Amino acid sequence: MAVLSLLTACGGTPKTTVEAEKFNYTVEQFADLQILRYRVPGFEDLSLKQKELVYYLTEAALQGRYILFDQNGKYNLRIRRMLEAVYTGYAGDKNIPDFKAMEVYLKRVWFSNGIHHHYGSEKFVPGFTPEFFKQALLSVDASTLPLAQGQTVEQLC
Repeated sequence: MAVLSLLTACGGTPKTTVEAEKFNYTVEQFADLQILRYRVPGFEDLSLKQKELVYYLTEAALQGRYILFDQNGKYNLRIRRMLEAVYTGYAGDKNIPDFKAMEVYLKRVWFSNGIHHHYGSEKFVPGFTPEFFKQALLSVDASTLPLAQGQTVEQLC
């Protein structure tokens, strides 16, 4: 919020109605969520020092997400890392329904900082089968998984 306030307070050249209508605010839509992007008028006019401040505030916010994941559930970070490992390392068919459902589940986890809905706090129910996820975990590089020391992928499952 601080970054957004800082950037919008900087003013900038107003856009014409035609230019404003060309801007696509919707980045992505999945499940019951819609990801939006916003214009930041005047960002180009900021001094280098102001842009540096925006950078560091953004980095702090990104690091704060790890804290939120951890506070929202004991296993949230581990679950997120497992899902991300499958998402990036899965060599199978990424067009099958189970993989697509896992992709939506991962996006929901990212958006809500954990496995519970960001408003209602109900737990998300994955749309993929446990068998698919276990097979997918076993197929990715074990070094990308959040394994405890001495733990096998089988034990993680």
